[in-house]
Amino acid sequence: MWVYLITLLAIPHHALGANPGLESVITQKALEYAKPVGASLAQEKLGGLTIPDMTGSISISPFGKVDYSVSGMHVVNFNLPEPVVGFAEEAGIKIGISGMNVAINGNWRDHYQLIRDSGSFDLAVYELAVSVLVGVGSDSTGRLTLSSTNCDASVGDLEVTFHGGTSWLYNIFKKIIQGLVHEQLNSKLCPMISEYIDGLEPLLQKINVSYQYDPYVVFEFPLIHPPAIGASNMEFDCKGEFYSVEHRGEFPFTPEQFQLHDQNRMVSVGLSQSSANSAGFAYHSAGVLRIRLTDSMIPKVSPIRLNTTSFESFIPELPKRYPGMLMLVDLFTSHQPLITFQPDNVTAQAFGAAKVYVILPNATLVPVFVLDICASFSAKLFMSDLKLTGFMTLNNVSLNLASSELGPFQTKSMENVIRAGIRLAVLPEVNAKLKRGIPLPATPEVSLVNPVLKVNQGFVMLATDVSYSP
Repeated sequence: MWVYLITLLAIPHHALGANPGLESVITQKALEYAKPVGASLAQEKLGGLTIPDMTGSISISPFGKVDYSVSGMHVVNFNLPEPVVGFAEEAGIKIGISGMNVAINGNWRDHYQLIRDSGSFDLAVYELAVSVLVGVGSDSTGRLTLSSTNCDASVGDLEVTFHGGTSWLYNIFKKIIQGLVHEQLNSKLCPMISEYIDGLEPLLQKINVSYQYDPYVVFEFPLIHPPAIGASNMEFDCKGEFYSVEHRGEFPFTPEQFQLHDQNRMVSVGLSQSSANSAGFAYHSAGVLRIRLTDSMIPKVSPIRLNTTSFESFIPELPKRYPGMLMLVDLFTSHQPLITFQPDNVTAQAFGAAKVYVILPNATLVPVFVLDICASFSAKLFMSDLKLTGFMTLNNVSLNLASSELGPFQTKSMENVIRAGIRLAVLPEVNAKLKRGIPLPATPEVSLVNPVLKVNQGFVMLATDVSYSP
């Protein structure tokens, strides 16, 4: 059950070449937290545990051969000492528990010569000890795998009391019977544990290693190699790349190597700069980073309207040729956007083009000029009340005339107006949304506790403790 919980912690969260785009680290602190939570889950499991039936025969002088069977064994009471859980370097997770006592009820049957009888029994198991090493790896699909690579289980002592029928016969030879049951328990405990761990495999195979974020983009996060297991943590390196659903293409940059350092939290998750940029590449490849602007979409407070009269100060020739006519702008990315992570700062650059049309009275669109646009923004990101918050500022906007049906004209004054419009109309709305915050992902069972967001050189990291409530 501890392994299952640790697997849940690893998921919420997960490259091109050898470096991951998404990295997650689980620390010893997470294992320590998992101990009481895992104990609660284990109690539920043990409470309904049934033990395989046992049959056999013994020859007892002077009575001869006695056939016996014990069945219907189930746990009725137990104590669960605190386990020892830790990482085994380059191997997996080691789990040990000792001093466990278990009370079991069951039924017995015997066949001695012409005598057939049955009854019930009480079985008390003392000083049960289990030590298991759970191997952690990955398969060809990038999913997590678990295996029981080493197991040692022993029963210190047990006491059997038989009731009903010819139980006097069982009680006379109780030591012999206890020895047989003791031997069978010792031989069956580890196979039972291995069977349980192997039973987790179908659950792991159901874990998605990709997520379709919207109709246009999918995020893929399979493990790129088996988890790296140290003395105090386990690291999961995942691909962490966005792709266009319709126009899949490999991102043209290799993720930068980065290392998560926060060992004071249970879980840390890092997203590389390249992984973030693969999102821009995917959306650009999908052709969805475009918008058609009309005058009705311009804020009413704007002094500049999308009509030829309003553009007279920028392009005197425009209203002469097309007096008093509305305009339309197709705005789209010409190259993928670029994001840069620097200490405590995120910079985003957008490269686009604006194709401007005049709308004739008969609704015909006449192209008049094309502008190349480059805009740069900076953002600060924070954590507040389990939400991602922040604010954005404009660094610069530049316009260059790419082509014109009206002859050459200067773009500097238009550039100044657009810069002012972004600062006065666009950014306040964006920052209002950022101030309200974006809730961090959570599940009904797992929630984040005191998360900390840190923007570093080349990557952004979220370090957090977790709370598990089944």
